[in-house]
Amino acid sequence: MIDKRDILVEMTAIEKWYGSTKVLDKVDFKVRRGEVVVLIGPSGSGKTTLLRCINHLETVQAGRILVNGQSIGYRTTVSGRLLEDSEKSIAVQRRDVGMVFQRFNLFANMNVLRNITIAPRKLRGLSQEQATAEARELLARVGLADKEAAYPHELSGGQQQRIAIARALAMKPAVLLFDEPTSALDPEMVGEVLSVIRTLAQSGMTMVVVTHEMGFARQVADRVVVMAAGQIIEEGGTEAVFGSPKHPKTQALLRAIVH
Repeated sequence: MIDKRDILVEMTAIEKWYGSTKVLDKVDFKVRRGEVVVLIGPSGSGKTTLLRCINHLETVQAGRILVNGQSIGYRTTVSGRLLEDSEKSIAVQRRDVGMVFQRFNLFANMNVLRNITIAPRKLRGLSQEQATAEARELLARVGLADKEAAYPHELSGGQQQRIAIARALAMKPAVLLFDEPTSALDPEMVGEVLSVIRTLAQSGMTMVVVTHEMGFARQVADRVVVMAAGQIIEEGGTEAVFGSPKHPKTQALLRAIVH
């Protein structure tokens, strides 16, 4: 039996609609502390939407989302109705959730050091000196200690994504979310980003990763979750899911990737 204190992310009966299209259909999803969960599935299956709901970049129409035991994005009325929280409250809640996007989302008008230090200074209240010291440690960690004065346009895609990872880590999040972190990269740059994520996994960082890199998923995931048509259709350890998938849609997905 799972100790509730071990659950870092808990999503219960999540429903998400875009107009008349239901993209998440009563999804239940949990992540334990220190666990690396990889989400796979065909395009349009709801993987990225599920990820973005965790830190309230997407709103939901029903269900409950808890991170570190705290509700994200909503408060519940006495009658059980969801009311969206204030932007100020949501900003505080998001401090526990780091996000790394497909397209890096670095501030083009700021150099690398400022990209990494701005959020810790504004949201964690760090001094410039402390934020700078921590940023330099993170740059060394992702192998870019010599790039603190560079601007995003001066960096390769792989370097920009490693900076984006450092920026997310600067907030000391409880969980780190990756939305297809290598999909915008040239093939020769994929390895350097996956290497950083692999190191984070080995360090015990709690992570949820949406990826099409199945070899990488097999290496780092503690658990693989397969989605189709807005539902979780299968989940389990990497050998179980990749070696002997049970659901026909999982079997078809893995066959398509192999071929």
